[in-house]
Amino acid sequence: MSKRREAAARRIQDAAGKIQAVAKGWYVRKKVQEQRDRQDMEQRFHGLMDRHREKMRILEEEKRELLKLPGGELEDWERRRFLAAVRVQAAWRGLVARRRLARSPERAKREQAARRIQAAFKKVMRSRSAGGAFAGVLSAAGSLALQPGGRGAGTGPSPSRQSYALRQSGASVLLGSPRLPDSPSGGGGALSPPAARSPLSALSPQQQAQQAQAGRSGVAGAGLGPGGEIARSAATMGTKRYKELQAQVEGKLGAYVALAKARGSARRPDGRAIDARLAALLGEHRRTAPERLAAARTRQQNLVAVDGLCAQLEQVRPLADLPPDAAPQDFPRPPRGSERAERAATAHALALAEARVGTRWWAHLRGLNTTAVQDALLAEDEERWDAMDAVWRRRWQEAEEEENRRPELLDQLKPRTGAGAAAVAAARQAVAMRSKEDEYAARAAAAALAVPVAPMAGAAAARVG
Repeated sequence: MSKRREAAARRIQDAAGKIQAVAKGWYVRKKVQEQRDRQDMEQRFHGLMDRHREKMRILEEEKRELLKLPGGELEDWERRRFLAAVRVQAAWRGLVARRRLARSPERAKREQAARRIQAAFKKVMRSRSAGGAFAGVLSAAGSLALQPGGRGAGTGPSPSRQSYALRQSGASVLLGSPRLPDSPSGGGGALSPPAARSPLSALSPQQQAQQAQAGRSGVAGAGLGPGGEIARSAATMGTKRYKELQAQVEGKLGAYVALAKARGSARRPDGRAIDARLAALLGEHRRTAPERLAAARTRQQNLVAVDGLCAQLEQVRPLADLPPDAAPQDFPRPPRGSERAERAATAHALALAEARVGTRWWAHLRGLNTTAVQDALLAEDEERWDAMDAVWRRRWQEAEEEENRRPELLDQLKPRTGAGAAAVAAARQAVAMRSKEDEYAARAAAAALAVPVAPMAGAAAARVG
């Protein structure tokens, strides 16, 4: 039982040592981190002050350069800058508007409608071209059938040359050029022999009249009809139809030309309006010239006054220039906690920083800058300490539960020794009393070492006697 107590005491001592080591390490790390934070903050403050001085120097140089410039150049520069900003904004707004229009539903509908119109137009054009080719083939077949010798005759032309002549004749009629002489629609040229120049000579008078009527009406037809009659061909066009189409084309061309001329005249600027506008602008510029000159003069005077005031504010009056009879009560301090007192303390700290006076000149500014940082660090430290405390408590509970789960030594020895319940209870009571006595003795010894008490005079005399 004593060994078990000693083992428990050693575990407690080890746990206490570990807890103390963790706490000391955390405390040391905290102090080191605080010192590093202070050093970093001081470095940041020095850098900030240096950048502030450099910025003020550049601003002062810019003000001096502006004071050296004439008023007219300054106004021209401001006007150019304003116009450049307006152009940039206009370009950007135009780009945004075009992008929005490109993504708008109305633009999508217009593009879809244009695609549909183009598809329908291409379909119509394809159907027309296919119909013309089919009509040419039928016309060629009809002309070959009308020849006296047929395809196998030696005096007739070849089928390919005959179809070529038909296409040339039809194209010449459609394009408005005169027909080829002796073509199948009005002549054949040198493609056919003199005996077979005109296919109409081999037809009856009724068939020739029908062919002439079909050519005058311009109705499309091809080949031979039932009963040996010639059908209407698309290669022929009447004079009336040709004139109607020509009038339509000329009308549309005239309308397009008139529209283009109207748009060009509308876009062309009016010289008189431009001259009148320039004259008005020049007159307004001349009228406002005295006002602009007075404003520029006032602005220059204000800049000079501001420059002088800044120079006066930058000059810190040294203590040696104060009168000899100056006393501290002549400079009353503002009330503590007021905004004026805070500004005075900040100005004093900045003056000390500028003059590099003392070794603690940054204390006030550091206190102002580190308040929020310290609050955040304290909150973070508290959260970290709470987490570590929770971990330690959980580990201690696990160790206690593990110790409680271990079997008792007396319960293990009871079946071997044959001791009864009374003997076991007496042994446990004796062990408990002994542990209590040891604990009381240890507490008394620790108290005597911690707080030594001086012996009383009577007790010392009695001890000597």
